Amino acid sequence: MKCDIRAENKLRNGYQNWWCYSHFASARGENGQRLQKCKNADLPIVQDSEKIYIDLDDYPGGVGVWGSLQAVYDSKREIPENGVHVHLRRDINSEKEVDKTFKEVYIKISSPNLFDNVEWTKIDESTACAYTASIIFNKNLKILKCKHCGKEHVDAEYFAVHYHRKHFCTFCGRDFIDTEHGISNPVYSIQQIFKEKMLNRLITKVDRKLIVDQKDYPGGIQIWGSNPAIIWTAARSEEAGMHVHLFKSKNGMPEIDDTYGYVEIDGIELNDQMIRYYMVQKSLSYLSKYITSETCPKCNKEHFDKEDKALNPHKIHECEHCGNIFEDKTRFKGVVSNPILKRLASLEKNKDRA
Repeated sequence: MKCDIRAENKLRNGYQNWWCYSHFASARGENGQRLQKCKNADLPIVQDSEKIYIDLDDYPGGVGVWGSLQAVYDSKREIPENGVHVHLRRDINSEKEVDKTFKEVYIKISSPNLFDNVEWTKIDESTACAYTASIIFNKNLKILKCKHCGKEHVDAEYFAVHYHRKHFCTFCGRDFIDTEHGISNPVYSIQQIFKEKMLNRLITKVDRKLIVDQKDYPGGIQIWGSNPAIIWTAARSEEAGMHVHLFKSKNGMPEIDDTYGYVEIDGIELNDQMIRYYMVQKSLSYLSKYITSETCPKCNKEHFDKEDKALNPHKIHECEHCGNIFEDKTRFKGVVSNPILKRLASLEKNKDRA
């Protein structure tokens, strides 16, 4: 698609705000000059095979839609799948007809006019992954529309986990200011449309246990933290815990594909909250290189930064076990501590020895 580059306003420094309305990206170079193409011009076009169109009424057995982040551990070494993960069942007791990650998911919505064409609302990779980051850190979401172009606004990356008033529209490239601090995601609007289909939604932490050794699964192991679905219409509860794939060989389907409340691999116990946090932390470009596993120098126990401390690097830490105040010894001005990093490193070493 050819770039459609226009400058409909100026920046505070007086430069033209060159913006591409084909790819919704900046086309401004150094000193404010207009580039020949925007920064998104060479990104691959989403193929038809990477899209899916869903009518919820076609799947009375249940529809599940999630933001899909990379596995926290993947010894199978597959290409990471970021996107929108979908489960579709025709019947509550049937096997999943679809269990796949897409770049774009289109959900059919009812038109207010019987004579209108079918309407579809889109959930894309950016929106879905931003939702996952927000919801794992218990951030309240709202719907904001850009005051210039009227498009629904999505806050991603840093802004998906930090409340703020000033927002940057990724459709028209202009800033707008809200009356209160918040985080916007169009997913919230979609959930309101289908709230009647999700009235019976429950999330239950599972009590299943998994205790295995990596050597028994030479095809590899993949581990994710569960996260609340964007859409969940099944009559049964949505499961919370750690989702694990175990492969006997490098080819074919996993031997085990399930969610567990307790996971122990090679004698190393994993923690679902640590995994969920890390799944988001490593996906945030501003934060990923500042994640460490710190140990309190006084009681020698693992230190786990939670809530906003898990999102904002800091130099001074307070031990949750003994109350000791200590400074990390890294070269950075601040870090966030998550013990899962050290545990996963141990799994990696064990795998190489197997």
